[in-house]
Amino acid sequence: MATPLGPNLNRTKADKAGGSPIQFLRIMRYSKAYRRYLIPGLICIVIVAMTYSINIAALLPAIQVIQGKEGVPTWVANWVAGERARAVFAMDGSVAKADRDETPFHEKDVLCTADGKPLDIDTVENDAERAATFARLARLKDGQQVDVPVVRKGQTTTVTFLPRELKLKHRLSLWLASFMPSLNTPSAKLRAVIIVVAAVMVLALIGAIARFFGEYLISVVAGRTVLGMRREMYRKVLRFPITQFSNTSDLVSRFVQDSQDIYRGLNFVFAKSLREPLKAIFVFGVALAIDWRLTLVTVLAVPPAALFIRKIGKVIRKSSKRLLQGYGRMISTLDGALGGIRVVKGYTMETYERRRLFALDLEMFKQEMKIERIDAMSSPLFETFGRIIASIALVYFAQLMFTGVMSFSKVAALAGCMAAMFDPIRQLSGFYNRMQRANAAADRVFEILDRPVEAEGSGRTSQGALPVLRTAIEFKDLTFTYPSADAPALDRVSLTVARGERVALVGPNGSGKTTLLSMLMRFFEPQSGALMIDGRDVRDYSIDSLRRQMSLVTQDTVIFPDTIESNIAYGDEDLLRRIMLQRRHPERKYLRAEDRERVVAAAVAAYADEFIREKPDGYETIVGEKGTTLSGGQKQRVAIARAMLRNAPIFIFDEATSQIDSDSEQKIHAAVEQFLADRTAFIIAHRFSTILQADRIVVMDRGRIVDMGKHAELKERCALYRTLYGTQILDDKMT
Repeated sequence: MATPLGPNLNRTKADKAGGSPIQFLRIMRYSKAYRRYLIPGLICIVIVAMTYSINIAALLPAIQVIQGKEGVPTWVANWVAGERARAVFAMDGSVAKADRDETPFHEKDVLCTADGKPLDIDTVENDAERAATFARLARLKDGQQVDVPVVRKGQTTTVTFLPRELKLKHRLSLWLASFMPSLNTPSAKLRAVIIVVAAVMVLALIGAIARFFGEYLISVVAGRTVLGMRREMYRKVLRFPITQFSNTSDLVSRFVQDSQDIYRGLNFVFAKSLREPLKAIFVFGVALAIDWRLTLVTVLAVPPAALFIRKIGKVIRKSSKRLLQGYGRMISTLDGALGGIRVVKGYTMETYERRRLFALDLEMFKQEMKIERIDAMSSPLFETFGRIIASIALVYFAQLMFTGVMSFSKVAALAGCMAAMFDPIRQLSGFYNRMQRANAAADRVFEILDRPVEAEGSGRTSQGALPVLRTAIEFKDLTFTYPSADAPALDRVSLTVARGERVALVGPNGSGKTTLLSMLMRFFEPQSGALMIDGRDVRDYSIDSLRRQMSLVTQDTVIFPDTIESNIAYGDEDLLRRIMLQRRHPERKYLRAEDRERVVAAAVAAYADEFIREKPDGYETIVGEKGTTLSGGQKQRVAIARAMLRNAPIFIFDEATSQIDSDSEQKIHAAVEQFLADRTAFIIAHRFSTILQADRIVVMDRGRIVDMGKHAELKERCALYRTLYGTQILDDKMT
């Protein structure tokens, strides 16, 4: 037996442990349909990350231009020459560091010009010589062996140099540097700064435009994904068995609050989950290009940070799930208080309801503050951790700079890269927290989407549409017990009703009358026995084809917050759709003249037309939520008009005239009497006048049929019927 939907629906070991992101990953199935928005959006996000890293990379030439003694082309050629020689050349031509196993150069060697002049002589003429020497070594062809004159221990000698491969990054750097002034005069430096700043501004503008389009397109994808999920939820929920609707407020919370958390989570997943890691990765690539050894040592701090973020995310996921369940309880309590406001005020329970709502609000506030406390704590802790790592790195970089192993510009650029790398990771701590909230919401939404619908419950093979009733309806030994009930609502009930017969069901409250008719409409499935129509088991056919043969008037009159016309037309889906389209597009013609006539004819037959025309807007009158602008009798006449408009072969009346005055009741009985010609009717009524319209009366008690027959027969032989009849006569006299 299915359990009612509620806060603890489908709780599994994974739920108790904090859940799994697998549920959230299932959402991607709904996002695939919007690839035309998602792919351009993701491309824009990649562009944002690329422009971010390029702007960080621009730090190096900018610092070099400002504090360096050589122009950018010479500085780049020096770096490329050193990379290819497996050595570090100072700007004065001296060798600051050399890999003895991979290069012919020794530390403290000094490069010479072609005529043997050392480059460390600080003259204006030597600036051009240094630039030419570094450029020549940097641009050597792959495999081209060359003799390089150097000064070693005060003596000039020649070393044979076979350069390493000229890589793409080297070619690109040399090409970009060629656009910069080669001189190192103040005016040339200013021009170089202007070029760098202009390039950065252009890249920043490109990044800003890409960010706008990326975030907007991602929002479109997230919104449409949630829209698709809600559409699926509508389809699922409306197909749930009746037993699943014991907690509708929790369902409403899942539609509203949970899906909104999923929307925010999707925005973060598609935007930040791609943008921030890409920014860190691209900047990491820049840092590797500057000095890969130091970069790898620095990023050893990332795994502890990732573990810290994951730990926080688990706590937030659990708290978020409790918070969402609290929203469901709050909606339920608030709906009950506002829906029963007359009773609340009549019993002076305003203070009690206020305190009850405040207690629920306070409980949710505590969960929300727990989430915010963790969220607020994570960023400062992570930043402090990052500052500690950055401080250690700064001291180490300073030591390298002071010993001459690394230039100031490289130290500054590496420091900038480290800061630029840790900032996206810091932001990902907030993203992970937000994603865990969305994950908790996804758990609750998929609890709905994973539930079986009505047509799936029997496990029988459907043969399609059920043929229209021709001979008889047969209830065969039906047994049904409600969840958590001690006694069966139906206990081996058998009844055969011929086509065109009108059967009245009578009995005390809880005798099983409404449950029996719920079986007829397959609102519930019997635990044993079967319902047969013309000898066919209805479980072998679609539920829709069964219910389309029935018109229903329920005990609690259902009126939708729409116009009176739409409420009556609810009995015909095609007609109602045309009315809605006509309302949305009044300039077009959807409704035919006979459509309005059908609505009016049903209202006239139910004696509703007379009060409808007295309304200011007639049939276009909005009746309000649950029909609050109508009296009880008016609501029932609208419901009866809806059933008449449906014109189905089987009529089901459950206390259909309980709230109608005697005059209207007589008119409705006359109309129903004429309308029920050649139709099968099941009538639950306590009023004697309603019972007399039946061809047969079935007396029920404690889930069983105790007797059936005509009024006179039952009055003679059935003690329970005499009691019910006597009570009704007394009630009629008193009214």
